[in-house]
Amino acid sequence: MPVKYRRASRTVWRHAHGSVLVLPMSGHDVMHLTGTGDDLWQLLAEPLTVDQAARRLADIYDRSPDEIIQDIAPVLDDLVARGVVDRMNSV
Repeated sequence: MPVKYRRASRTVWRHAHGSVLVLPMSGHDVMHLTGTGDDLWQLLAEPLTVDQAARRLADIYDRSPDEIIQDIAPVLDDLVARGVVDRMNSV
């Protein structure tokens, strides 16, 4: 069963000047996502797998999905650890 990711509904964030500012629930360490991070955050508005996100970003950045997965997998793990993205098993 593939794992899907999405922005946590309780997360406070704002899109500003081509980047995203994300405030974890702890209220500390505002995160600043730019470039690919900004695009990934926008994709996380809906639940998707790492593979789905990688394919969409590969189209945007003209790179292979395998390269993108290597870049975004640790970012997703970090966002989950900070509580701003939910990891869920799809049904």
